[in-house]
Amino acid sequence: MDLRLTRESLAVVFRLEKGSLVVEEDTRELRDLVRAVTVFDPGCSVVLDLAKVRQIDCAGIGQLVDLGNQVREKGGVFALVHVRTHHRRLLALLGLLKVLPVFASPDEAITASWSARARGCVHPAPRPDWLPPLPSSGGPFCLPSV
Repeated sequence: MDLRLTRESLAVVFRLEKGSLVVEEDTRELRDLVRAVTVFDPGCSVVLDLAKVRQIDCAGIGQLVDLGNQVREKGGVFALVHVRTHHRRLLALLGLLKVLPVFASPDEAITASWSARARGCVHPAPRPDWLPPLPSSGGPFCLPSV
């Protein structure tokens, strides 16, 4: 899978550079990278940019749900950005917008994750003892715990 990993504000943004998200082989690299981020920086926000994705099938949607669950299990916030209108309608029809929230931009998704933390809707997972302490800024990829 062609993807680009960047840090924007206080979240990790994964930009899919491929036009489809249709089978498990397409998402293996993405799944492994999200797992690495959540293991090594529990409680981080993960934003998935789907601007270049033209095709998503049920296997791709299943992978998105699994990624969201994986991030939330570690105390993080998972969001989608730049979702095409027909994909958003499909997510709404399937009742998945609550578990796969969609935003217009990474900044909007990050603001929403801060808001969720402030309301106490997100409970970060405890940081393992074997990890070094985070810098006072909250680390390069992680929102600070409330």
